[in-house]
Amino acid sequence: MRNLVAAGLLSWFLVGLWITLMQALQMGKQVRADGPQSHLSKTGTPSMGGVAFLLAAALVYALIGTDKHAGLWLLVLGFALLGLADDLAGSLRRPLKAREKLVVQVLMSLVFGAWASGQIHYTPYQLLDITIFTLVLIAATNAFNFTDGVDGLLASVSAVILLPFVGLPLAQTMIGALLGFLWHNSPKATVFMGDTGSMALGALVSGLFILEGKLWYLPLVALIPVLEVVSVFIQVTYFRRTGKRFFRMSPLHHHFELSGWPEGKVVFRFTVVTALCTALAVGLWGVR
Repeated sequence: MRNLVAAGLLSWFLVGLWITLMQALQMGKQVRADGPQSHLSKTGTPSMGGVAFLLAAALVYALIGTDKHAGLWLLVLGFALLGLADDLAGSLRRPLKAREKLVVQVLMSLVFGAWASGQIHYTPYQLLDITIFTLVLIAATNAFNFTDGVDGLLASVSAVILLPFVGLPLAQTMIGALLGFLWHNSPKATVFMGDTGSMALGALVSGLFILEGKLWYLPLVALIPVLEVVSVFIQVTYFRRTGKRFFRMSPLHHHFELSGWPEGKVVFRFTVVTALCTALAVGLWGVR
């Protein structure tokens, strides 16, 4: 567990340093005006904290111990850079278009899918494997991105999802890095991970489940991200057909916020649900 401890301490230090740097540069998050009104007070909070905790995880992983999934870091880096580009564009109030991001996501996911299909086979047909892996990666990165909207939510959920693989250096370092990040994120957050962190986490988690042969359990352990992205789909579809909202606001965590749940309660309960789903998944694949 030395990887976890080392990554946690380094992440705690680097995230704190990142906060100081962002404050000095006066680079703060522009909070959506159409989001919950309680979030408007977060305007100006340092963002792109994913840069710091990902760097901590990568450094510890490289220096203390790697494993057979070292190649996955290339995918994580690619999605982190895409998220960083989106974060920087957003800070300039010229966010990347959804179509532009989707094209890059598809390309990176296809490359990883082709590589992963050579590592592990889910079906007798390689092309089908590549297609499945590509769709899963795109879905996961966007679902994790939607989940990142309440202080500490995505980091808490992701850390729990990675626990079944805590024996792997890659998972150890990322769990440690997330704990270091969470130290600075107890509500009220002093830094956001941004798309830099959320997209990278979606890629890492989905890629790890693919390479470990546990892909079919991913929707269960990642139930919260799945519900988040489904809630957005339902909201948009329902509004287009009826002109009314199905939820008070989407993604799902905002619905519960507007229903009276404080942010801390949303994070705690969503994390508990994730822990239960993860325990169930581990029990199921242990039986198999």
